[in-house]
Amino acid sequence: MEMKQKVHQEAFYRLSIYVKDTRLKQMECYVQHGDISTYEHCLLVAYYSFLLMRKLHVRCNEEELLRGALLHDYYLYDWHEKERWHRWHGFRHANIALKNALQDFQLTPIEKEIIRKHMWPLTVIPPTCREAWIVNIADTFISLIETIAYRRRSSRMLEKWILQPLLEIYGYAALTKKRF
Repeated sequence: MEMKQKVHQEAFYRLSIYVKDTRLKQMECYVQHGDISTYEHCLLVAYYSFLLMRKLHVRCNEEELLRGALLHDYYLYDWHEKERWHRWHGFRHANIALKNALQDFQLTPIEKEIIRKHMWPLTVIPPTCREAWIVNIADTFISLIETIAYRRRSSRMLEKWILQPLLEIYGYAALTKKRF
């Protein structure tokens, strides 16, 4: 098997361990961008973080990278609702996600750093570990892809960068529903 394919398969396998966690699945109730749920968004950020780390040969704790990426948007509310306090979502949700994650999970210092700093430069203080930098980059990338694919109705972009990886991670056909 080609090396690139092995990395993808390892990412799919490592993420498949988490897809049944009922605490994480709470994020399915909330929309991130377009019609991508926060849960799907976090799976994609974890997947692309893993690929980026491997592609760049960055030495870091892979388990903490994945867990931090999966929990980076664990804020558990719909930021699209017209609530006054949602106006500052981009600046505040990282701290809310960290608070929620600390209630439901035991986190390492690196996982806390990933969640707290994934919105840099909005968080002002930059990440201090490699894992947090990688998740920050992957989150920015996948957020752009989700937004562009939805707004431009780009089915090719949606299929390649979003649906295909999610289908592999989930391992079931629920994702083949029409997205637009």
